[in-house]
Amino acid sequence: MRRLKKEKKKISLKLKIILVLLIVISVGIISFFMSNTGKETIRMMNGVVLQIKEKAHLDLEQVIVEGHARTQLKEINRALHLVQGMPVFDISLQEKKEAIEKLPWVKSVSVERYLPSVLFIKVTEKQPIAIWQNKGKYFPIDEEGQLILDKKTVVSNVLLVVGEDAPEHTPQLIEILSRYPKIDQKVRSAVRIGNRRWNLILNEVEDGIEIYLPETDIDSALSRLQSLDEESDILKRDLKVIDLRLSDRLIVQSPALTEGKGQKK
Repeated sequence: MRRLKKEKKKISLKLKIILVLLIVISVGIISFFMSNTGKETIRMMNGVVLQIKEKAHLDLEQVIVEGHARTQLKEINRALHLVQGMPVFDISLQEKKEAIEKLPWVKSVSVERYLPSVLFIKVTEKQPIAIWQNKGKYFPIDEEGQLILDKKTVVSNVLLVVGEDAPEHTPQLIEILSRYPKIDQKVRSAVRIGNRRWNLILNEVEDGIEIYLPETDIDSALSRLQSLDEESDILKRDLKVIDLRLSDRLIVQSPALTEGKGQKK
């Protein structure tokens, strides 16, 4: 036991000595670079680096871009505004990064210099989760519910949503629908009613079954619908509307009953 205690004291003493040495060295380095001599050394080093840059004549020869699919290369080139043969160190990486991030499909981007003559750009694009229809125009919506301001690119196989505040509520709706894949695969569009709730249209956008969802607890309503479908194939019936807004009752309407009626609020 005594021997063990002696060994522990020796180890503790060594650690204290090492700690003191590290503190002394750190203080010495900080003091040096804060002194006039240290500042002069830094200035000299910067001067040497500048001279190396000037003498090396490192010119831009190649720009490599990866990760772009919906963003066209010509758009990236216009944003970069680079000229082959220009000094590679004259290129502001931050400036070029910010320029590319302004493109509609770009979510994030990294720009790196690969010496002696290459600029490497890695683009991460936004993923469309739905299309917003508004006043005859169509805009993709990204994973955060933000509009992708590109009317030219055609996006297919995603949900069509309608309504003034539909984009910001779309990610939550899609996340909930993903828990009910048998229903989700039938949903063709979703209409935001009165900035309060959703109507889902199944099977066909123009003439499919319309599901009236409640303002709150969409999860429970869809769970109820899934159970009904498993028990009685309700989604295969000749129905126009399935109203789930009331938790204690189910209201259905056939095509004949809904002729001439508008959407319920």
